Amino acid sequence: MTFLITGATGRTSAGVVRHLRAAGADVRALVRDREKAEKAFADLDGVEILDGAFDDGDLLARAFDGVEAALLAVGSSPDQIRLEQALIDGAAKARLPHLVKLSSIGAGPDSALLVGRLHAEIESHLAASGLPHTLLRPASFSNNLLMAAAPVAAAHSWAGAAPTGRVSYIDIRDLSEATALVLRDPALQGGIHDWTGPDAYTAPEVAELLSRILGHAVSYREVSAQERRSALAALGTPEWFVELRVSLETGAESGQIGAVTTALRELLGREPRTVEEFLTENAALFGAR
Repeated sequence: MTFLITGATGRTSAGVVRHLRAAGADVRALVRDREKAEKAFADLDGVEILDGAFDDGDLLARAFDGVEAALLAVGSSPDQIRLEQALIDGAAKARLPHLVKLSSIGAGPDSALLVGRLHAEIESHLAASGLPHTLLRPASFSNNLLMAAAPVAAAHSWAGAAPTGRVSYIDIRDLSEATALVLRDPALQGGIHDWTGPDAYTAPEVAELLSRILGHAVSYREVSAQERRSALAALGTPEWFVELRVSLETGAESGQIGAVTTALRELLGREPRTVEEFLTENAALFGAR
């Protein structure tokens, strides 16, 4: 059985490739940068690499040929909707048996999260395509906490617009493992999976964790959403990414990304990785010596 993984060098997708190969499955990796993919999977056999534009009809015909199931995971960008819709159209044209889409917690046209609104539009296109599909809606990634690493390392503090909102962070390694399981098991396909980590934290509570881990006080400073936009823009952050980052904070404040589910634990058969574990593993990035 062959699986197609789109955006295969992305953080989640690369982990999925490795889990599938560990299970003995053949993998076709669809990427935009062949050199990057060859380096990423240099230690793996059984990975076929196809590279090119994700809206190239001829490339998509080859990519989906003979595939039993595919993962749609392009990653956030200004072109995400267009590219994922093109991939869905290519899959439908090839009569793909099943498509697993990596979506987002809180996906919906009125979501407080920019990523939630983007994914809602793609999900709508997928539903209209008639393709058999599964939706994966993970919570905010633990890796997003690394956006605070530089200011914490420099000043033992970071600022944000989410002083009270809880976030049920999910570790990308757990997400990759669970995604591979869904791809391989038809019994898990055909619905919506809402996945979170085992706990939810406010930003000040994350600061308390970092204080214990690093051995010195770390603080979180509340600012308005507009102040966050201005600060990020001043750093040269692209406008679309400014809105994505700020909406993660305003979405947390709205209560949209704080619910904790047990679905990931039940699927993996173990406790998902915690925020504390993630921060401890990455303590050096926050200034630990």
